[in-house]
Amino acid sequence: MIQERTTLRIHPCSYMDPSDDVEFHCHKSLSSTEDPKAFNKLLLASGFCFIFMLAELIGGYFAGSLAVMTDAAHLFSDFIGFLISLLAILLSRKPATKHMTFGYYRSEVLGAFLSVLTIWFLVGIFLVLALKRLYLEEYNIDANTMIIVASIGLLVNIIMGAVLHGICHGHSHGPQMQDPDNINVRAASAHVLGDLVQSIGVLLAAVIIKIFPNAQAADPICTLIFSVIIIFTTARVGKDSIGLLMQGSPVTRDKLSKALKQISGVRHVHDVNIWSLTPGRNVVTAHLAVDDYCDKDVILQKATSSVKLLLPIFSCTFQVESYKVDGISSCKFCRLREC
Repeated sequence: MIQERTTLRIHPCSYMDPSDDVEFHCHKSLSSTEDPKAFNKLLLASGFCFIFMLAELIGGYFAGSLAVMTDAAHLFSDFIGFLISLLAILLSRKPATKHMTFGYYRSEVLGAFLSVLTIWFLVGIFLVLALKRLYLEEYNIDANTMIIVASIGLLVNIIMGAVLHGICHGHSHGPQMQDPDNINVRAASAHVLGDLVQSIGVLLAAVIIKIFPNAQAADPICTLIFSVIIIFTTARVGKDSIGLLMQGSPVTRDKLSKALKQISGVRHVHDVNIWSLTPGRNVVTAHLAVDDYCDKDVILQKATSSVKLLLPIFSCTFQVESYKVDGISSCKFCRLREC
């Protein structure tokens, strides 16, 4: 059965009511969700990170502290994560091509995921080393050097956290907007938060060893405890990255379908797809079956407006077709994707 179909693609666009004097134009861009200073602040944070990483690695070696060297390794993973994030942001600015039709926005998500994997890999290594040191009871720790290095590390992490915190809270908190933070900044912040917690733990272990010289097992125990904490602090970013890479929906299909079904003349909604390129850049496609007497242009405009009330839209495509009960009921795909 041949059905009349009308398709409108908005990429990206804003719906304007016909009564408004403002011209409706399909290339009006959404306001940017990325802080323009994010790149520079990540660059500054990476500089702090690299300098102190070297200092902490040397200090941990002379102090004989595995906990301090674990913290240095964590800083190294932070530094690698920052570099990945910077590269991802640069790639995401590249324009779309005929092969990469949505551009390179997904590089931000891939960068965040690789950043999290880096820290998990290094944490795994130091978990093994800590267990080995506990088993063999190999301790030769200079508590004074450990305290100095850990104190400086705590200060540096506070500075890096303040720099990145300024990025994460530079966005709008509109009632209908999902959190649009750059996911690489979130990954970097998770790195710094984990390192801050670990620096506190290292300092605490150093003080314990200073007061109780025979309690040098506190060093590898500290490594074990805070390695687990680091995994938990980065788990959310890892989960979100996987969700985005697997094209998970930022809102439920039922919620979006309900909004579309409330449009006068829409009889059936199916084949609804929602996914995010990055947080704040969402793509929507859907089929709308409508009554024959409906003005399809009005349906398209109302559908666009309804979707924009639910989430920020980067691109949306609606296929409007005449409502035919027999045609829909006989199509297995339509019934399977019915909402």
